[in-house]
Amino acid sequence: MTIDHPRNSATATSGAADRPRTAGSFTPRITLAQRRALLAGARDPIGLLPKSVNLRTLASLADIGYVGLDQSRDVLRGQEATRDALDVWGGALTEDGWQRAHAEGAGRFRIVVVGCGKAKQDRRVTAGAMYVGTFHGSCRETAKALLQDGGRQYILSAAHGLLDLSTQIDPYDITVGDPGSVSADFVQAQVRERGIESAEVTVLAGSKYVALARHSWPDLEAPLAGAGGIGEMKQRLSQIRLAARAEAGQER
Repeated sequence: MTIDHPRNSATATSGAADRPRTAGSFTPRITLAQRRALLAGARDPIGLLPKSVNLRTLASLADIGYVGLDQSRDVLRGQEATRDALDVWGGALTEDGWQRAHAEGAGRFRIVVVGCGKAKQDRRVTAGAMYVGTFHGSCRETAKALLQDGGRQYILSAAHGLLDLSTQIDPYDITVGDPGSVSADFVQAQVRERGIESAEVTVLAGSKYVALARHSWPDLEAPLAGAGGIGEMKQRLSQIRLAARAEAGQER
């Protein structure tokens, strides 16, 4: 499946149209370092390559049209990915870069969304530390197991919507569907702002939270759907963790 990543298309970068393309019979050969860089970029929701990728590799990938400047930033939009610009701003996958990364084995960027919980701290802390219930903790551990090969975990809060684990929040007493809780449109706007519309998403939460998230990600996975209660949900979570860890061990 080819994923559209409009924030950094090859045609949006000046000069990219004159570079070799992957379409047709010609596919540039790449080194192991270049392949690793492409796969690393594909783990980011908008294709940003990590700072650990050296300038020589960035420049060589730009020469064959796989890397450009981050087109989600107004200051860089339309600029050519010169060596000097890459040195200052870093690189991001172009549309050709995304396609080549997928051809080299990269999957879609993976996200696991965990629902918030009723049991909370009584003071302002990070979202990652706010929820202290055992079910929420089990979901978080399962998310960690599912993301062993990369990706990002978010918390879906009835009061705040999609939360990074590091975001500071105050305690609240509201659940999805209550007056004043976030709407599906609000969450969708957050998803678009983060550029993660095309991610592969798993939601570990109850049905109300799944429905809230499905408005943004219609094809999300909801492995707890249809469970008879918290006990069955926890049993499923345990099975998912065991399977994910076993799979990761076999791949190593």
